Amino acid sequence: MKRRAIYGCLFFLASVFSSTVSFAEETLKFATEAAYPPYNFMGQNGKIEGFDVDIGMAACKKMQRKCEFVQQDWDGIVAGLFTKKYDAIFSSMGITEERKKQILFTEPYHRPAGSFVGKADQSPKFDDLSLGGLSIGVIPGIYECHIKKAYPQAKLTVYPNADAIYLDLASGRIDLAFNGVVATNTSFLNTEEGKGFSLLGEKVKSNECLGEGAGVGLRPEQEELKLALDKAFKELRADGTYQEINAKYFPFDVYE
Repeated sequence: MKRRAIYGCLFFLASVFSSTVSFAEETLKFATEAAYPPYNFMGQNGKIEGFDVDIGMAACKKMQRKCEFVQQDWDGIVAGLFTKKYDAIFSSMGITEERKKQILFTEPYHRPAGSFVGKADQSPKFDDLSLGGLSIGVIPGIYECHIKKAYPQAKLTVYPNADAIYLDLASGRIDLAFNGVVATNTSFLNTEEGKGFSLLGEKVKSNECLGEGAGVGLRPEQEELKLALDKAFKELRADGTYQEINAKYFPFDVYE
């Protein structure tokens, strides 16, 4: 009987060890929109690139985990998380009170600010709930939320991605866009189509829509992965890796 008990115990420990090793070797899949440069975008080589990707892969190195990024359109990104199509949303998702009711977030790994962009000679009525009748384009999420709350009477069009907004803005189909300051500066305003346009009004950094910053979105039961990512982000800031990646994409610290 004693021998059977010992064998049984050894078998149990072996199975636990085996499952632990299997979990550690499992490739983590991060979903990103790949349409929000410079945070995430499809590179010329057909691979997903950007600040999110570099930070994510550096964090995986700290965690000693294999990781990969997969493309997912924004309007299905939360659904894909809960159907376990991937392990996490790593796509500059804003941490808001509304989203926290459904999603478990890591600590912020950068802090987005929003701004209007339009013709440089425009003077929108920012104190008017309808923005003086001007038409405005946004992408779904935190920027859409801000416009709906701050300008409930505005003529609002929600686009699937930033590229679609800028296409209509450049052609005159809308008067203004509201999007991330960094994304607008490094994409649209840095192109031929963006000549004659500029950021308008004051930057919007902290409100109930833009939230605490951008974090990795997880399912509520993924507390272990959250803690591992939080630890990795802290280590990246401490050893200078974060700052090196930041400097590759931005002239200022997007964490502060």
